[in-house]
Parts: sequence; C-alpha cells; structure tokens
Amino acid sequence: MLQTLGVEIDENFLKLLLFSNESFDKYAKKKVLTAKTVIDSRVKDNRSFIYIEKGLTKIVASHNAKETTVSFSGDGEFIGFATLLSKENNQYEMETISETTAYFIDPYFVLNVIDASGWGTSILLKFIDDLTQSANYYGKLNLLRAKEKIAAFLLHLESKKQGESEGYLPKEICHYDLASYCQITREYTTKMLSQFEEEGLIKLTPKPITILDSCALKEMVGFEIAGSLH
Repeated sequence: MLQTLGVEIDENFLKLLLFSNESFDKYAKKKVLTAKTVIDSRVKDNRSFIYIEKGLTKIVASHNAKETTVSFSGDGEFIGFATLLSKENNQYEMETISETTAYFIDPYFVLNVIDASGWGTSILLKFIDDLTQSANYYGKLNLLRAKEKIAAFLLHLESKKQGESEGYLPKEICHYDLASYCQITREYTTKMLSQFEEEGLIKLTPKPITILDSCALKEMVGFEIAGSLH
C-alpha cells in the first residue's frame, strides 16, 4: 500500500473521491450485467473507467484469431478500460464471469476529480506502482513451467473469492479460464488439476475449487502472487 503524507492511496480512496462528487450521477451509469456479457473495447460508448461493485469479470485479448485471458477483476476494483485501446494489434473485450454490478464512468470526469482533489500525483504514483508490480508478475509468470503457472493462477484467483472463506476460488471459474490465462491446453490443465488434487493441494468437487495447501503452491511458484492485476 502506497502512503503519501500518512494517507493510504488505494482503490477505496479513489472510490470515495468519485462517489462523493456531486456530479457523479451525471457522468456514471450503473448497470447490472448477466454472466457472459461482453463489452467490446472498440465500441465508443464503452470507453469508460469501470468500477466493479459486485461480481467477477475478465479481460480477453484477441490477436490473429487467438484469445488469451489477461486479467480478472472482482468486487471493489477499477478497470481503466480506455487504456486498452492503445494497442492497435489486439482487440480487447471485457466479459462478465458472474452476474456483475458495474459503474461505467466517464474517464475525463475521473481525471478531473483526481486533479481537483489535490491527490493527483499520489494516485498516479499508486497506479504506476501497481503497473510495475503487474509487469514484474507477468514477467516472472512467463518464465514458469505450465504446472507452476497453474499454481500461480490458483493463488491469484483465490483473492477474488468475493467474501468466501479463505482458500475458496470463485465458483464461476472453470478449466477454460485457467487454460486461457496460463496459455496452455485445456487437457493439460485438467490433468494438472487432477494431479494437484491427488497430492492433497486442492479439492475440485464440489465447486468451488478449494485450496488445501497454499504453502505448497507458493513454494512451487517461488515468488509472491499479486492479488489485484488489471
């Protein structure tokens, strides 16, 4: 957590800034989206700064007809969806995994509120710190073997448990999400999950997937897993 002059700058602080602004209702639209709703980044109306009040979403990148899940976001997290448009070679989509309540906020309104608050530099530094952590995480993740990537994925998704007890993954997560995020085949993913279950590391049924031995998974990965990656 980044601290500036003793004040913690995090997503809760940014939420407070935005939601308490008297013009918030004018520049934000609240929507309840059913599971598997797709928001295409090429559609102008969806070039918004998104706040996930409740639910689970993923960002999927398409390149040369190949799809890869690049991040997940859950309760209380922001998605700076407009920034995804900068990479012209990729097409990005946000897809809801569960029913999701989200606010679509005008990005210029967000920038103006941050600037008027006097905390613009601190919030910017926090975002840069988050981006740096994410870049370091993905750099290390790409060096892992497939089995280790699956372990990292399980630890990361455990942070999206939406109020469930420790060790539980969101019940909506399926083998396809895992395979897409780790960029490995679905068959190999299923095989590794079964092996993890045999070794007593996880429990697959009944859903949700449950982590039984997080220490063993962390040892397998070898570095700290960032809980929030957008």
